[in-house]
Amino acid sequence: MRQLNAQETDINEIKELGFFRDLLPEEWAEVYALLNHVSTIEGEELIREGDHAHTFFIILRGHFMIHYRDGRALTLNQRGDIIGWSTVISPFQYTANVTSLTEGELLAIPGDRFLELVQGHAALGEKLVKKINETLYHRQSLD
Repeated sequence: MRQLNAQETDINEIKELGFFRDLLPEEWAEVYALLNHVSTIEGEELIREGDHAHTFFIILRGHFMIHYRDGRALTLNQRGDIIGWSTVISPFQYTANVTSLTEGELLAIPGDRFLELVQGHAALGEKLVKKINETLYHRQSLD
């Protein structure tokens, strides 16, 4: 992954992503301070199953395949889709592999800092974990 200039992404477009839409201005400021804008190349492995969950990702552009040991797989390509929820869910290990199928751009949040934010700010943490749970519920319905 290569880090991009943060100014390459319009802050207002990021605020409008579903994951951030319900945040208060002071909550948004705390989350925004953690965001890194990164790019991927086709075939790049972002996440390996079993590894310590080190990064939470939000897709801006590209196609990413989540593939499980049992053969299940799904492709994410919607702006705002999330990857790496294991950064805030115990036991804090990735449960699948994730590969970039195309060149892509993502927002990345360091897992340890994201977990500190979720655990240290009750109202904000509740909002963010609720968004993650909604995503998980939706993905399970696709199986």
